[in-house]
Amino acid sequence: MRASALLIPLAVVVAACGGDTAVEESVGFGPGAESPQDAVNELVEHLDRAEFKEASDLSVPGHAALASLAEGASFLDVAAAIRQEDTSVAANFWAGFAQGSATFLSGDVATADGEAVVQDSLELQSVPVIADDGAQRTMFTQEVDGWRIDVFASFGGGLAGRMIAPAERLLVTETDDAALILQELRAVVPSLLVAAVSPDLPPQLSQDVLRLIEVISRSS
Repeated sequence: MRASALLIPLAVVVAACGGDTAVEESVGFGPGAESPQDAVNELVEHLDRAEFKEASDLSVPGHAALASLAEGASFLDVAAAIRQEDTSVAANFWAGFAQGSATFLSGDVATADGEAVVQDSLELQSVPVIADDGAQRTMFTQEVDGWRIDVFASFGGGLAGRMIAPAERLLVTETDDAALILQELRAVVPSLLVAAVSPDLPPQLSQDVLRLIEVISRSS
């Protein structure tokens, strides 16, 4: 099975990330992994063990908080999570992901060394992932005090469509919270561009990512 066969299921998986699973508040991210492959492998282990706080340490700080906009999180909550480095938001993201990822990032997963990817000033390292059913896709990692999963480069196709409306509301919301969130969204545009040009991304999902980038860019 090619990687493209995983993209639509992953969009559903990401859509489940705002479910009923709750994780206790925890402030401060721990260090990342020693290598890009380790970041993915350790993430799989933590998800298998339902260690969602530990999983949150393996995503780029702030990414999961921004991704929660796709699930209807309030601007107040998202901004607070960014300011306070509240890892419970990231932990909830991975808890929801684990609930829906029966065929991906669970069980026997093989990883390989990938290629470096540079987009604007952002440097990422790709990690090809082969699930136990033979399905393949590529995840992207970023070095931020160790290697961590870049949520938007890896899963932007599943998130973008549901982030467009919140991003448009941010543009007409004149609060400090909205300004902070827009600033953080502008910072993930390079990651979204990486997602948008993935050869395995279906055209509709690629268009969703490009549309989200266009909305975010209006705030520049």
